[in-house]
Amino acid sequence: MKPVATYEEIEQQRGDKSILYVDVRSPSEYAKATIPGAVNVPVLDDEDRKVVGTLYVAGRVDEAKSHGIQAISPRLPEMFRLFQEYVRAYDQVVIFCSRGGFRSNSIFSLLKSLGMNVYRMEGGYKNYRSTINKLIPALFERIQFVTLYGNTGTGKTAILEELKKRGANVLDLEACANNRGSVFGNVGLAKNQPHNQKMFESLLVESAATWKAPLIVFTEGESKRIGRAVLPPSLVEAMYAGVNLNIEASLDYRIGQIKKDYLHSDEAELIAALERLKPYLNEARVEGYKEQVRQHAFDAVIADLLVKYYDPRYNFNKKEFAATFRNEDAARTAEAILEWMKRRND
Repeated sequence: MKPVATYEEIEQQRGDKSILYVDVRSPSEYAKATIPGAVNVPVLDDEDRKVVGTLYVAGRVDEAKSHGIQAISPRLPEMFRLFQEYVRAYDQVVIFCSRGGFRSNSIFSLLKSLGMNVYRMEGGYKNYRSTINKLIPALFERIQFVTLYGNTGTGKTAILEELKKRGANVLDLEACANNRGSVFGNVGLAKNQPHNQKMFESLLVESAATWKAPLIVFTEGESKRIGRAVLPPSLVEAMYAGVNLNIEASLDYRIGQIKKDYLHSDEAELIAALERLKPYLNEARVEGYKEQVRQHAFDAVIADLLVKYYDPRYNFNKKEFAATFRNEDAARTAEAILEWMKRRND
């Protein structure tokens, strides 16, 4: 690969090479959105970036460069050590910043002058986003989606996980959004902040890169918005044209599934989520739920919310289902779905 290349060129020649993308933008830029799997080695921290940017805007370019060099200098030994580790661990180490300018070029040039085999992404993160924007509209054109629908707690996500274990193509929209699409959407998730649209779209493209022929993809029925992310129109259309499956489960199973997903969270997080229900439920009812949570009467709270709040909101009567599966064990249900699909396609 040539030393400076666009994201598209890098990925086209990837093959079986291991590639590490190194985002040298500031921590706050990296936190908002980056290339999935990229590590952050900031050339400038947030404060220095602000100072340098202000000087550039004011036309004081030499001062901006001087401040940047002074800010980078103390970090160079640690940055050099990190890049040495990365170059040993990966076939290709690719550096990028916002637009492929001062930040990525300065560290790239320095490392190359020291004999280190690194690469730079031309156009930076802006180039990457341009590629993603081109890919998204056509990404789902040849996909046959098999979409799992069902009330809250019927184990749809667990079934998707089992389908993936068995080699099926899976698109986990909740994982891409880092949100479960309700007021409890982030409760118990390792990374509490939901992904923004840019990161969501990046993870959609990354998921699609793992799919193999035939392009039958299992996913879960979601609204057009999950957390902070909106499903692209091409994805919505492809899901609409696909096969719909209905997943049912007993109330006891559903309660157990909800506890498994949410109860490793702390009590304060659960109570805060319940507080967000007040615009939809009367205050006395929410306060009652909060008191039950404090007393660890979780089953009663979950059962009441499922039957009296969530189930009436999710009415699938207008959906046409190709089949219905009773789920009491995600692994067995996944096997049953795959067997049904095999018979259907034969």
